Amino acid sequence: MPEQGVQLGPLFQTFHLHLTGKKIVQFIDLNLTVSILGRKCDVHGNFIDQNALPPPQTEALPTDWTPYETWVAFETAEFLYTCNQMSAGQIDALLNLWAAMLIKHNDSPPFTGHHDLYETIDLTPLGDVSWQTFSMSYSRTRPAENILPWMTAEYDMWFRDPRLLVHNMLSNPDFAAEIEYVLYRDYTDDNKCCYKNFLSGDWAWKQAVCYTSCLEPTVS
Repeated sequence: MPEQGVQLGPLFQTFHLHLTGKKIVQFIDLNLTVSILGRKCDVHGNFIDQNALPPPQTEALPTDWTPYETWVAFETAEFLYTCNQMSAGQIDALLNLWAAMLIKHNDSPPFTGHHDLYETIDLTPLGDVSWQTFSMSYSRTRPAENILPWMTAEYDMWFRDPRLLVHNMLSNPDFAAEIEYVLYRDYTDDNKCCYKNFLSGDWAWKQAVCYTSCLEPTVS
C-alpha cells in the first residue's frame, strides 16, 4: 500500500503522480528539474489561476428559463421526465388534475399535456448536439441469384458527435461531484487493489503521461 493517500472508510485511495497538481523534484542527467503536474488550463492549453472560478455556463440571466416559461415549468419537466420517468398517459392525468385545481384561479399548469412537455424538452438549447446522418449499403460481392434483401437495401445512420457529447458532459457542473477526473487506486486494509470505475483500472493508470510542456525550466 502506498504511503501517501486518503483514507475513505474501508478503502485507502491514492492518486496518480502525474495528475495530482503537486510539485515534483527530479534529478535527470545531474540537473534538478522541478515540475508542477496536473495544473488547470484554458481551452488553448494556457495555464490559468489555479484558484479561479470556472466561467459561467451561459450568458443568460438567472431568471431566463428559456424555453421553459418559469422555474416551476423547468422543475416540473425535470421531475416528470428525468426523476420520476412518468409515462405519457400518467403525465396527462396529472396535468388534467392540476388544471382542474387551477381553473377557478383563471390559471393553468406549465404544460397542457405530454406532447407539450416533450416538445419543450426538445427545444432546450443548452448542451444541444445536433443529429447528423449518412447512408450506407452493402458493397461487396453478391451471389448470382437469391440475393438477400439487406444486400440491396440502403440504410440511414443517425448519430451525434461523441466528442461534443463528452465535452458537454465534462463542462456540465451537475456532474462535478459525479465524475472522477484524476486517475486513482483504491486499496483494502490487506493491501489488495479494489477496482471499481474506469479511472481506477491499471490500463488508465499506465496511459497517464506528463508532457514536456508541463515542466518548468530546468535548473542546473
